[in-house]
Amino acid sequence: MRYSAELGREICARVAAGESQHALAREPGMPSRRTFRDWALREPEFGAAFEAAKLEGRARQIAADREADLRPGSGKIWRRMLAQASPARRRGGSVSILTPELAEEICLRIAGGETVLALSADPDMPCAGSIYGWARRDDEFREMYLRAKELAADLFFDLAHEVAMEATEDSVRGDRLRVQVLRWRLAAMEPKKYGTRRLLGPVVRDDLDESGAPRPFAIEVVNFVERDGGWRELGS
Repeated sequence: MRYSAELGREICARVAAGESQHALAREPGMPSRRTFRDWALREPEFGAAFEAAKLEGRARQIAADREADLRPGSGKIWRRMLAQASPARRRGGSVSILTPELAEEICLRIAGGETVLALSADPDMPCAGSIYGWARRDDEFREMYLRAKELAADLFFDLAHEVAMEATEDSVRGDRLRVQVLRWRLAAMEPKKYGTRRLLGPVVRDDLDESGAPRPFAIEVVNFVERDGGWRELGS
């Protein structure tokens, strides 16, 4: 589906009104969530309006949730979930609502390039703290989550190539920034695969040891990331 300013305005208006991107993308005639993200990267005007719309929609949802909490009798479902939760699944008064279906949807969206913070802005999704907590405590979900991050890194690699190949004289400055951000994310997510490497060796001065046998040589692999206007060794 091709981008149009009219469709972009409609998407931003509905997101700002509180409609979730997930529900919007399911509607016939609407692009997918991945297309939303691609347009936001490729169309600066739409990207800025889309980010503002997400913030406004999230603020509306928070206000609606607070208003619902103040109504008499509200919160019954949440209290029942807490009462039914086993002590082993409770952490600081909260309850885990992770299900196989929810875990699969979270990981599919992360593999599609969506960040955890952006995902948590969706009213239909859990907060970022819950997702990170599940990744720490649940071995099966952690494995799915790490695999999704690997797939997302491959997606960012392809996206950086597409942005670079489609750059024009008018868009080259913005496209260069996008590629640099994608390179930084790739190096942080998968340093062994996408980090900049430097091979050093051999690191010994003499070829033979005291007994006359050849000394083994070593290869030092150092990963670098672009940070603060220059290249820094990863972990430093």
